[in-house]
Amino acid sequence: MSKNRSIETMPLDGGCVCFDFVNTIHSRVEEDSYDYINTYDDLIEWMEKVRLLPSEKLKTLKKQVNTNKKGAQKAVDEIKNKRELLYNFFSPVIHSRAPEKSIIDRFNQSLSDSLSALAIHNDKGDLILGWDNSKVNFYEPLKYIFKNAFDIITTIPQNRFKECGSCGWLFIDKSKNNSRTWCSMKTCGSIEKAKRYYYRKKDEVKNRSLN
Repeated sequence: MSKNRSIETMPLDGGCVCFDFVNTIHSRVEEDSYDYINTYDDLIEWMEKVRLLPSEKLKTLKKQVNTNKKGAQKAVDEIKNKRELLYNFFSPVIHSRAPEKSIIDRFNQSLSDSLSALAIHNDKGDLILGWDNSKVNFYEPLKYIFKNAFDIITTIPQNRFKECGSCGWLFIDKSKNNSRTWCSMKTCGSIEKAKRYYYRKKDEVKNRSLN
């Protein structure tokens, strides 16, 4: 993960929208870690970064935020609760454990709510799957995020889902031999290697002093 704590510089190491959303907390292993999303404006910036929504929907949401800041902030709080739901659903799976039943039930309800917004559209004679665009509200991003969660569960082997051993970020391991341990070799991987080198050298010095 990046040391520069901003959405603009935050890397997208998750390999999918769903995991990139879960990773909008700087670290899952540090107490009171930096949260990249605190306001709806932050959420919009993140959506623009990952190109989550069509531009017209983003424009609509920006207008709604300007006219209803209280409602927007309430939505952010609830959307962040969904972020924790996703983490608590996927993390046990990654570690070969079953999520708690209450987590599965909440996940399934959120998934059902999201998929119910899908609709078939006629595009110049071709039938395509899309979204019911009759109404856009503050919870619009959840539709796309949970649809992506559904897509990765149904199309990607679950042993490809990983949790970074350094920061706790979730990611899809796309390496040929499925051997990735860290979200990124440039950040967490290099930090862990530096730590190992430090302790190895420290042990060597200690051993020399004892001989």
